Amino acid sequence: MSKEMIQLHPLRDLELSAASGLVRRGGWSFVVADDDLELHAYPDAGPPRRYPLRAGVLPCEPAARKQAKPDFEALCPWDGGALLALGSGSRPNRRTGVIVHVSEDMSSATCSEFSLASLHAALAGLVPELNLEGAAVWADHLVLLQRGNGAGNRSALVRLDRAAAAAAVAARAEWTADLIRDLAFIDLGDVDGVPYGVTDAAAMPDGGLLLTAAAEDTRDTYADGTCLGSALIRLDPPHQVTWQRALPGRHKFEGVWAEPDGDRVRVHLVADADDPSVRAPLFVTTLDPRTGRPR
Repeated sequence: MSKEMIQLHPLRDLELSAASGLVRRGGWSFVVADDDLELHAYPDAGPPRRYPLRAGVLPCEPAARKQAKPDFEALCPWDGGALLALGSGSRPNRRTGVIVHVSEDMSSATCSEFSLASLHAALAGLVPELNLEGAAVWADHLVLLQRGNGAGNRSALVRLDRAAAAAAVAARAEWTADLIRDLAFIDLGDVDGVPYGVTDAAAMPDGGLLLTAAAEDTRDTYADGTCLGSALIRLDPPHQVTWQRALPGRHKFEGVWAEPDGDRVRVHLVADADDPSVRAPLFVTTLDPRTGRPR
């Protein structure tokens, strides 16, 4: 990894802790939290809004909340201005997706659930311990990112047939193994022996795929651990690492978004504090998309 560290500029602290997925649209940052039942929306200026992803209330006690949460780890843009929120699949109660349509005036949102159980069951047979933490529309595919944290696990990039996934979403049908086109393991190095595990992805304006990865010292995909650092990584098709740069501090970055800024790319990032008393931070930086260096 390059020794040149990316410089981040803080924008605001969010009204949640476990920020896990990020999409930007029209001056708003949409964020899902893996321990919440709501989609959060933050304007560049002004108060945030919240939209229920599903009915119900989660327990307040941390261990009970962790056990009961649907674990919406991934958020990505979808057809017709919609958003997709996807569960991680790391437990049987975490195998649900939600299609979200936010009204033009941002006053409300409609949400419809669909099952990911069959797809997750198929993927669980292909990786050591299933834990899908990112998603992005990339060319003709919907890409899912397997986070390779925990002993013996490995990060992986799963490509699904985008058109078939869109048909399933439109029909509110269960996602099945037929959507899978391929799976490739990706090795991203480590920090003091703790491997980087992919945490999110965003399509770049020039055709690359931008990843966040965190080196979290944990025994498995369920237990949290100390984060030794995070990195920003560019992939080019099909899954070639082009550059990889360290992010400052020991934040566990779990949400990333990339948008054009002239000949540069503007990157927004959110982090999971793993502590309900600590607000998740939102950062921004501007990079050369070809090298990952500041511009």
